Amino acid sequence: GASFPPIATRVGIIDGGVAPVLATSAARGFATGAPWPGDHGTAVASLLRHAGVSHIVSADVYGRDPAGGNALAIVRALDWLSGEKVPVVSISLVGPRNPLMERAIAVMTKRGMVVVAAVGNDGPAAPPAFPASYSSVIAVTGVDVRNRALIEAGRALHLDYAAPGADMKALDARGRGRAVRGTSFATPLVAARAAAAMDRGIDGGEIVRTLNAEARDLGNKGPDAVFGRGLLCGDCRP
Repeated sequence: GASFPPIATRVGIIDGGVAPVLATSAARGFATGAPWPGDHGTAVASLLRHAGVSHIVSADVYGRDPAGGNALAIVRALDWLSGEKVPVVSISLVGPRNPLMERAIAVMTKRGMVVVAAVGNDGPAAPPAFPASYSSVIAVTGVDVRNRALIEAGRALHLDYAAPGADMKALDARGRGRAVRGTSFATPLVAARAAAAMDRGIDGGEIVRTLNAEARDLGNKGPDAVFGRGLLCGDCRP
């Protein structure tokens, strides 16, 4: 894929840990054994880096804990990223609605944090995915190389954008390029575009307007339930 101008705005990821093959600006663990380098977190970070993000802050909510990724770990990660003044956060995990997380995200977004989250890969019949379904979160789905929606893409209570989520490669924890597929991998590409807007001095409240202007309409004319308000970062597929 194309190479992109460096983006100075820091982007946080709440995911598994990032392997040393990718330098992070800061990393902290919120689960047993964390931070622990994982394939999923490393892939997400490598896609951020590919899309131009220079400074990645990693919050590992999985570690080596089979019960990792719970709502409390996510809330603690958000709190840490807020304290580190990280303005854009990419979350490639889904779960049920949770009042603690709902309150935390409401507080963070009111402070100007831009939270971007995947709609998940449990299919369109699955219950709405959170945190993507919270109204202040930017919800992201994935498309393949022909701009068809991924058949496994989940649904949120709203959908903002689509981005490449298949027919591409990302790094695994050993630094090898591997094929990835899923809404998890579309999400960091949208986060990168939000960070690029912040680089130009656009603040949290105006980010969505900027991304709307950038998005390429797909499917039915105008916003729709399959692609949201259109495709972002369409040329970002590595």
